[in-house]
Amino acid sequence: MNAGWIVLIVVASVAFLVLLTLLIFLPVKIYVTSLFSGVHVSAFRLISMRLRKENYTEIVNSYILAKKSGFDISFNDLEIVSLSGGNPDNIIQGLIAGRNAGLKISYEFAKAVDISGRNVLEVVRESINPKVIEIPLITSTTQDNKEINAKVSLTLKTNLSNFLKGVAEETIVARAVEAVVTKIANTQKASQLLARPELIDKCLFDAEIDENSKYELVSADVIHVDLGVDKNFALEKESLEKSRIINANQLEQRRLVAVAVEQEMKAKAEEMRAKLVANEAEVPKTIVKAIEEGKIKDVVDYYKLQNLQADTEMRRHMIGKKNGVYED
Repeated sequence: MNAGWIVLIVVASVAFLVLLTLLIFLPVKIYVTSLFSGVHVSAFRLISMRLRKENYTEIVNSYILAKKSGFDISFNDLEIVSLSGGNPDNIIQGLIAGRNAGLKISYEFAKAVDISGRNVLEVVRESINPKVIEIPLITSTTQDNKEINAKVSLTLKTNLSNFLKGVAEETIVARAVEAVVTKIANTQKASQLLARPELIDKCLFDAEIDENSKYELVSADVIHVDLGVDKNFALEKESLEKSRIINANQLEQRRLVAVAVEQEMKAKAEEMRAKLVANEAEVPKTIVKAIEEGKIKDVVDYYKLQNLQADTEMRRHMIGKKNGVYED
């Protein structure tokens, strides 16, 4: 075998190995797509991206879309965005939507929005079609001590010129709540707000709640406003309840004093009864002593004296009953 055949075999082997490598590692589908789209992407670059486990499909499709849409964006830029955790497809979609809507959006702005975690296409849509935020029920008290409940909705449009450095939606909501609470608190009569709820709308614009924010306040609408608790009535009710508790405590104290006095009287009665029993026990001794001293002749005279006293008491009782008078 001459040298020519050997060289030919070696070249053929190398070509075969290269072709085999391409067939194994080259993402053929996306490569063919780029060729037929008129956008050239090197086969070796696709193999390199596949070996590095990059999202080559998304990058190539975004690059094709950018070129077809007339945007001068390099393949390297889209690859860097993907490696940074961004979404190249969302960026291109946002740029196309912004241009179709007549908005001036640069690639750098779209890239910054995407890196911040927001969907560029969604941001563009919100600048075209404002979104509505419904604020939870706000409650405050007017100067005549009447509670007002108000529910407000805000219509916000994306402010592209201030989107990257402005305050977020949560700050606007907090400002709106503060403005409504202040307006209610500074109102003399609740009837004024009930009759003219548009005063609450006006206070939101006067407070400039969208200052230095990512959004522009398009409109503020009062969904409903109604009367809550009458603070005057609540204070009066609270005062009556306190008075009732005080009176109940005073009555309870008086009852306890009366019970104590009654117990004391019962104790004294028991004491007097005990003394009476003790004194009655001394009667026989006294009778004996009186007989010895000659003051009473005998026991018969003592019992006659007792019978006379009992008869006198009975006659007095009968006379009192006849006259309608009862005597102790």
